Amino acid sequence: MSSSDDQNAPAPTNSAGEIGADAAAKAAEEDKQVQPMRDTHFDFQHKVFSLPSAFFCVDPTSKDPVLNILLGDLKAALAFPTLLESFHIEEGSHDERLLEVVEQGLAYVKQIRPGEQIPGELLDGRASWSVETRHLKLAKGRLTMQVASAVKGNEIIVSDADQLEQLIEDPQTQARMKAGFQRIAERLKITENAEQLLTDRIDDLAQELSYIEALRDRFKHIRKIETKLGKLVTIYRTDRTFCSEVNRMQGLIRKPLREYDLIFDQADAQTGDIVGALKDFHATVQFIRKIRDDLRTKLLEWEDLLHGWDVVGLERSAQIEQLQKQTYRFLASRYIETTVWKRGG
Repeated sequence: MSSSDDQNAPAPTNSAGEIGADAAAKAAEEDKQVQPMRDTHFDFQHKVFSLPSAFFCVDPTSKDPVLNILLGDLKAALAFPTLLESFHIEEGSHDERLLEVVEQGLAYVKQIRPGEQIPGELLDGRASWSVETRHLKLAKGRLTMQVASAVKGNEIIVSDADQLEQLIEDPQTQARMKAGFQRIAERLKITENAEQLLTDRIDDLAQELSYIEALRDRFKHIRKIETKLGKLVTIYRTDRTFCSEVNRMQGLIRKPLREYDLIFDQADAQTGDIVGALKDFHATVQFIRKIRDDLRTKLLEWEDLLHGWDVVGLERSAQIEQLQKQTYRFLASRYIETTVWKRGG
């Protein structure tokens, strides 16, 4: 799974007072020529958005969207209220409305640069990121087996990739798939070009499900963190404080793991009834895309941690200890159980 948006870290944040009035006035003065705009791109009008290295991201501390800009030697990460006020961007203007789209788009990508295309999730529902060929192959294989098993009236969902590959290579699979198409066509009352129509729909459905497979693959790395935490307890067994924190982390990480497993189960169940999925094809696609977007948004929060755990060595080191504390803060801020005590009944 790849994306073109994970590049630079956000610049240090400065308050509005640190933005030179002269710089703001100069940018406003330059903002006189209105360029043709496209509804599909972040075509801002104000010159501040065309400054070198300008990009939007979510501030890691405040969690608010910010515009990162370079004004001379000054690096600034401007929250949108500060941006609107400092550069006299009027309420209801094209740029103000486009900033709302930026805020929505940052749920799907880590960075947005002025002039880039608006994420597909906001335009027509398509994903703004890509998947690997193996994810498409896996999704297509699972659907193939569901169609092939439909001829017996008891559809099966195969999750193991190796088992799936063996089943697809079975010489009888293609014959069963053809018979499955015939059975499905009868149930859906399709009389003309049934096999071609159903083949096209399976291909389209596989394309949508390939994103779920890519996300499933990436979320496995969260489970790997859980495994590595267990190994760290052994490595740091003489450090009681460290082990105590890791033990609490192991309890905290189980909550998101259960949550994500449930979401993937919902995605699998949606296409578990292949006849129903093909009958209500557009509703199925919308459901899959909703799950895809929800999982993608959740994954973006984990990405920095996942990268850290993917590359760190499991041995006593300052790096592993720093990553452990970073992960502990991340988990505690999101998944710690709190109880509100009230006096009386």
